[in-house]
Amino acid sequence: MEQEVLEKVNQEVYRQFPYLEGVEPLVSAMECDKFLLVYKGKSTTADGHALPVTIRVVSDKTGAIIKITSSR
Repeated sequence: MEQEVLEKVNQEVYRQFPYLEGVEPLVSAMECDKFLLVYKGKSTTADGHALPVTIRVVSDKTGAIIKITSSR
């Protein structure tokens, strides 16, 4: 995945999930010129506990996001 395309996807993920700001994803190539980006970070609950969060993003080679899923 090209760096400028990666930055485009990162900006959208950081906009939707601000607590992941600065987290670099693990990028894997998929079939049909698609990429899987996995972001792992932590969120804080209302009572102050840390909650691990994983965000999976499927993107095409132009940086258009096809699907975003998150674990909580």
